[in-house]
Amino acid sequence: MRKALVIAASSLFFYGLLRDMTLLKTLMLCAAIISSFVISKVPVKYLAGAKYPVIGLSLILPFGLIFYPWARSEKAIVAASLVLAFFSIALFLVTLDEKGKKAYKEITGLCLLYAASFTNLFLTGLPALILPLSIAVLLFLFIVNKTRVMPFVAGLTIAAVIVLLVSRGPLLSTGPWLNQMERYILMGAAFVLMLVAFVGFVKKPGFVNLLGFFGLLYVSVDLLMSIGLRLGGILLSQPGLSLFIVGPIVGVAMKGGKEAL
Repeated sequence: MRKALVIAASSLFFYGLLRDMTLLKTLMLCAAIISSFVISKVPVKYLAGAKYPVIGLSLILPFGLIFYPWARSEKAIVAASLVLAFFSIALFLVTLDEKGKKAYKEITGLCLLYAASFTNLFLTGLPALILPLSIAVLLFLFIVNKTRVMPFVAGLTIAAVIVLLVSRGPLLSTGPWLNQMERYILMGAAFVLMLVAFVGFVKKPGFVNLLGFFGLLYVSVDLLMSIGLRLGGILLSQPGLSLFIVGPIVGVAMKGGKEAL
């Protein structure tokens, strides 16, 4: 039942996200759905094991972008900066309680990842995407009762906004304005996916359900900021790139929390 609901809602969400279907967009839609199925079949231990390689790449990428500025405009690098920014922070967040990390280790690790992610997004021309990610992180920390980390994330968010304002970076959404039906489709499908993830999180707050919940929380925040406030987000302004995040997250939501690490 869970898989059928997630598949139906995600297909509707992908369709509303891409809009005006062309052959290329149809292929992108199929690729997103296939990626979701593939992720849903990957054992949890491999998903959890991706944490350290992803975090390591996220921390290394800023140095590559600084020393090789020509790479900043490469499409593959731009996509990599987005994917690494999201999944490095997401994987770190959902394993905060792993091995009883002390507060200073949690704070230091998250701050380093945040700084590296913002640097990567800034250098590849996607700096405003740190805003919905920051709001999602703050909400997630509040929900899982990690309030001791929240002031540091809030401070980093304010610092990122100041950098954007000083550098005159884009804060407003550049995506197309949606009509009423398109808004209903996107928000309705996102709400259903969010509800499924939240129910799974409440029943069993393990690795998979935490990751799915955080991912769909981010999707909801991004949509609300883009549609309601016209602030920069990835879903509407760069729907093709957003599939690199949403596809795997939907796969995690389909998996549920039945498997153990």
